[in-house]
Amino acid sequence: MTKYLSRIETPTESQVEYYPVATKAAIEQMAIFWPAEELGVEEDEADFRNGLTEGERFAVLALQRYLSKIETTIGGDDFWGGRIGRMYPRPEIIRAASVFNMMENNSHAPFYRIGNEVIGVATDEFYEEFKNIPIFNEHIKYVVKKSKSKDKLESTAALTFLEGVTLYEAFAFFKSFGVRGHNKISHFIAGIDGSAKDENFHCMFSAWLVNQTIRERLELKTMTVEQVERFNRLIRRMARKVYKHCMGIIDYIFSYKPETITTITKHEMRKFVRDRVNAVLGFLGQAPMFDTKQGKVTQWFFSQLNAYKFQDFFATTQLQYRRNWKKHLLKFDMAVAEEYKEHWNV
Repeated sequence: MTKYLSRIETPTESQVEYYPVATKAAIEQMAIFWPAEELGVEEDEADFRNGLTEGERFAVLALQRYLSKIETTIGGDDFWGGRIGRMYPRPEIIRAASVFNMMENNSHAPFYRIGNEVIGVATDEFYEEFKNIPIFNEHIKYVVKKSKSKDKLESTAALTFLEGVTLYEAFAFFKSFGVRGHNKISHFIAGIDGSAKDENFHCMFSAWLVNQTIRERLELKTMTVEQVERFNRLIRRMARKVYKHCMGIIDYIFSYKPETITTITKHEMRKFVRDRVNAVLGFLGQAPMFDTKQGKVTQWFFSQLNAYKFQDFFATTQLQYRRNWKKHLLKFDMAVAEEYKEHWNV
């Protein structure tokens, strides 16, 4: 008979809710669901094809290769699409994981695919190219290896760093095209805003899974203080490894004509990654790794995202609650206006 270390790890036939945090996460994620097709990314075609410098285009294509691959990993069996529900087989957690999985596969992945189509690079060869970029290949192999760890806490913590640090590195680069006087790829940035909001949500939830599991194990005395301290050291090593990978990714995207990248600097990107590592460590109940002041990118990155609540989310990012229509294609029909002119002042 299998012995489980905590309630949250124990399968059940019951539908009694013991983890309202998970239920709330599922409900709130559904409330901000956004279809990728509604953003009008095709309106950014001129910017993508003619408005970027050579260095910016190289970086954009590199990050698109990475994001296209990593979304299938996050939303696949390695994480939200399978293993998370198997590791924490409670009905409300399975519900949250299934909604997160839907977002990854039904909003995020198609959004990046549409971007690739607009840029004109959506070929089989493009999607395979990440294997020939050593730092991308190394990082993805590392993440997949951690996802298969026998240690549930290690696997879940890896997901927390993946969604809270590495993805945000790419988000910051893309969002830089819409701040500090820049105004390019605005429809694409709307999707990046949506993805960033979702991934931060997912990151915080996976951190909660880690913290809740440790709390229950300690209460049941199935985990010792010494084991917790050993896990904390593992977390610090993981943070350093992820940070090293992120530095390598930054070096790569700035490796071709970096002097032509006008929206963000390598130094700013590195500082942002340090801020994100500290943030994720905080979610996991850990002390910060870097003793530095918050960087400029962190300030402008979150100033917009934090300016609205969940219920205001769509109105401020071009994403809409109503489905199956595209705001950017709406036209004002003067014929209809004239027909109903007599009612204007009623």
